[in-house]
Formats: sequence, C-alpha cells, structure tokens
Amino acid sequence: MIEIGITKKQHYVSQGILKHFADQQKKIYELFIDKSIVTKKSIVDTMSQNYVYEHSKIEKNSIEDLFAKFESKAFPLIDSLITEIEEYCRDGDNIIPFKDKIDSIIPYVLLFYFRSGALLREYSMDAENPKEVRVERMLLNIMDVGYIRGLRNTICNCYKCAIICDEEEKLLLSDQYVSTVALKYKNRFSNASNRQSGMKDTMILIPLSSKFYIVFFYGRCPVYIKENKFVKLDEKEVQEINDVIYQNSYVKCVGKTEDELERVKNVHFETFSPTKCIMKYSDGSIQDRIIKREVFFYEEDKDMNAHSFDYMSTYKTSIEGKIGRNDKCVCGSGKKYKKCCISKYEKAARILQDIYNQKNVDYTIPGARVVEDSILEYEGPQEKLKNKHDKDIIEKIIELSEKEEIRKKP
Repeated sequence: MIEIGITKKQHYVSQGILKHFADQQKKIYELFIDKSIVTKKSIVDTMSQNYVYEHSKIEKNSIEDLFAKFESKAFPLIDSLITEIEEYCRDGDNIIPFKDKIDSIIPYVLLFYFRSGALLREYSMDAENPKEVRVERMLLNIMDVGYIRGLRNTICNCYKCAIICDEEEKLLLSDQYVSTVALKYKNRFSNASNRQSGMKDTMILIPLSSKFYIVFFYGRCPVYIKENKFVKLDEKEVQEINDVIYQNSYVKCVGKTEDELERVKNVHFETFSPTKCIMKYSDGSIQDRIIKREVFFYEEDKDMNAHSFDYMSTYKTSIEGKIGRNDKCVCGSGKKYKKCCISKYEKAARILQDIYNQKNVDYTIPGARVVEDSILEYEGPQEKLKNKHDKDIIEKIIELSEKEEIRKKP
C-alpha cells in the first residue's frame, strides 16, 4: 500500500525543465533509446521513476522536498532568463549583459545535474542495492557546498560562454539534463577524464528550452560557437548539437519535435556504458576505473578512442626509430608518413608517454584545485576486470610501459 503524502512518481529531470521542451498542452516527444521508439507523452510521465529518491534510512519524501526547495528558487531565475533572451537577443549580439544571471543559475544547474538520469546508471554499478547507493552518492555531491562552489567558480570563471538558438525549436534534452562533449582526445589512457565538467577541452551544454542552450567551453570548439555571443544555428549545426545531446542520454531523450528524435535514433555511437579510464597511480600501479561516458565531438578523436591501443602498439613496434617523416607510411597508402598518419601515431605516442610519466600530465584548469581533488565524486565505483579483453589491454599497456622504462635507462 502506498503511504499517503508520499510522491510515487519522482522526476530525475524536473517538470520545470521539461515544460520548456513541450507544447502548450505540456506534451513532449520521448525517445526510449533501448527500444528505439518515439512516443508522445505528458511531461508528468517522462524522465521519472517510482520512488527513485527513497532510501531506507532517510525520511520518506524528504529528498523530493529538498529538490522542491531548490526548484522554487531556480525556476523563476531560469524562466526570467529565457524571457529576457527571447525579448532582447538577436544573432551576433553580445551576451555579457546576461552573464551575471547565467552565473547565478549554475549552482542549481549542477544540483539538478547530480539528480539526473546519470545517477540511475553510473552511481549504482556493481552495487548490491543500487537504488540506495545512487541516492547516497547523489547526496554526497549535492551536500558538498565547497565542491559545488568550486565547480561553479571553475565553469563561470575559466570557461568561455555563449548562447545558441534554434528558431525551429528542435533542440533536444538528455536524461542527464546537462550534456558534455570532449573537444580533444585524452581519455581512455590518461589519468583524468575530460568528460568531466571542470576539466579542459570540454564543452558543456546547459538546456534552457528547445530554442535556447547556454554553452560553456574550454579549448577548441565548433567554429559557429563564438565567445560571449548569441548565435543562431542552421539546420546542420542543430543536428551536430543534438547528436551530442543524444549521445549523452542513457535511457531517454526528449524534444518538442518528433522528426528530430526519429533522426537521432539512427545516429551510431559505440556504447551506452560509462567509459573505463586506464590510469597509472602514484604507487606505480596501473588500474582501470569507471568514469562518466565520454562523447567526442570531432571524428579524429572518435577514431583515436576506438583504435588508440592499436596505434600505440604500431608506433612502438613499427614506427619509433624505424621510419622517418619522408618514408612511406605504415598504413600502405603509398604516401609519405608526414603526409598521412603521423598525427594519430604521434598522439598515440604522447598518450603512452602520459601513462608511464604521470608527473607530466596536468589536465586541470588553473585555479580549479578543489575540482581536481573532488574527481572521485564524479567517478563511478572501482570495477574489477571482468573479461579477457580488459585484462589483455592492461597487460599490454604494462608491457609497453616496462619496455619504455628499460629503453630509457642508461
């Protein structure tokens, strides 16, 4: 029997956000990713689960009530910002007049991000009681005021900012609420993930509505996104952004228009699982760790993510000390190495160098020490190697590292 006064259906993306992606009847199109089905629903019935925030040791409904308090402060600010952007912004306008208001909503954005659909998957891996584990991890994040403040300051002070607009209102919304994308490959074989907000070479997409997104970015980014500018996107640019949003989604992705969801469901990407990052720790051990899913914006980085070990191995066995820049490339194209595959093999060599020379790796933004210290709060739990493929990769990386150490010795 359901207890009176207990909210049964609890949203991991709030209705106060969903309403800006719905029609006037508060109906929204939902893509259920595993089944590749698009249906129209009320915002009451999407991005929610029964009793998703309940915990055996926490008073019933108390977490839902806590988020209601956050929402009562955040949504008037967000609604006001949307109204002002709609009224005053034109293509190419400077957004500096809106920056203070944008900065003021970021702490709430982070709180809502931590309560989003990401926690349904990433905070509960390998747990005996995944529901309670994800609630505990979520509370650890949202209750750490110093962490929220440090991450907010990093994003607002170190990242560049823009506002993007789609006049057709086809921008989508991920069940992670905030979407992020890597602007440079350095993840799987490095000691930190640029998938995280607060890290370099990352673009953060913060939804306001199906028409407007706030973009924070550090590092190279799409040419159409301009610092401190309001930018209207064309159809191709909207599709690029929506591909990122879709690839950030775990279970559901929603939007105001059916046709865009039908399009993105056919966009291929590698996995729905969080990525493993292979790290070398201060004690010299090499381990893997579960991190949040990495999404790459540029094709060359997607290629590097898929084939990085092959490129590292080929570099060590067939390139280093064996061919020069003007020799024929090892790929068999007939072109000179410098005109063909040199960039990806040199990148692979740098990644390998980072593994056994960790002191040279520094992926944090200056002034973001509190974020670096809190990376563990972003990561999922340690996961034991369960399959032969993972074990083989670790063994090969260790072998390559040991060979390099021997080669370096006088």
